[in-house]
Amino acid sequence: MRQAALASFVAAIVTLGALSTSISTAQQPQQAKSLQFEVAAIKPSDPKLGANSSASSTSSLFQMVNTPLKQWVEMGLSVRDYALKAPAWLDTSRFDLVAKKPAGTPANKEAIAEMMKALLIERFGLKWHEELQTVPGFELVPDKKVLAQPATPMERLRGRGGWGYGATSFSSTNMSMSEFAEALGQVLGRPVVDATHLSGRYDFKLAWSPMDDAAVAEAKGFGMKDADIDNLPSIFTAVREQLGLRLQSAKVPSKVIVVDQINRQPTAN
Repeated sequence: MRQAALASFVAAIVTLGALSTSISTAQQPQQAKSLQFEVAAIKPSDPKLGANSSASSTSSLFQMVNTPLKQWVEMGLSVRDYALKAPAWLDTSRFDLVAKKPAGTPANKEAIAEMMKALLIERFGLKWHEELQTVPGFELVPDKKVLAQPATPMERLRGRGGWGYGATSFSSTNMSMSEFAEALGQVLGRPVVDATHLSGRYDFKLAWSPMDDAAVAEAKGFGMKDADIDNLPSIFTAVREQLGLRLQSAKVPSKVIVVDQINRQPTAN
């Protein structure tokens, strides 16, 4: 798995972890009473591997090869790259990991994120805090008559809803504009804030062209042909033409994780 694919793997963990994990400020090692790896072997990566990274998970083991320490932090703290303020050397400091999961560990990415956070605190002395900062992002604004479909009455009555996205598409039911803006931020890797002033709930369907090589490979893995991919609009055009909304560049408030301390080398295995 190359770097782009690993980045997608980390992004998936960040997305899921952000839905279920609340990050408190000034975390200390003695506060981490969470799910942890039973045993973890860490060693510096072989420089001959260059930029290629990989990650794999089985029922009993989690492994990473030649992975920048910054991605370890992003995974453990469930934070996207734009919302992490950390020393620059984390991008080039690479390590390998072989870790044993406790018996009965849930088979989901949230569990890996929780164990990674505990590992970083224990072995690298990680400390951090959270701030509200202004960062480059987007505002979601009306462009013309909104084409998104209002949520069905039964969904509104029952309060049901859900959403999902892939390399080239997004769909949701019973979602507010602010929720949709947050979801777009996860697709774009930048914060998006709702500036539509629309208070209703909607069912959204959106299709766009892949934004990087990893997304192209994912789309082809689901059977899309080159011609189909070429005919898709950019996500910015899709939002405007398919939903009657517009993404405009803006400085927006966003929660940012600031790394206060992290050691260059882990404690001994």
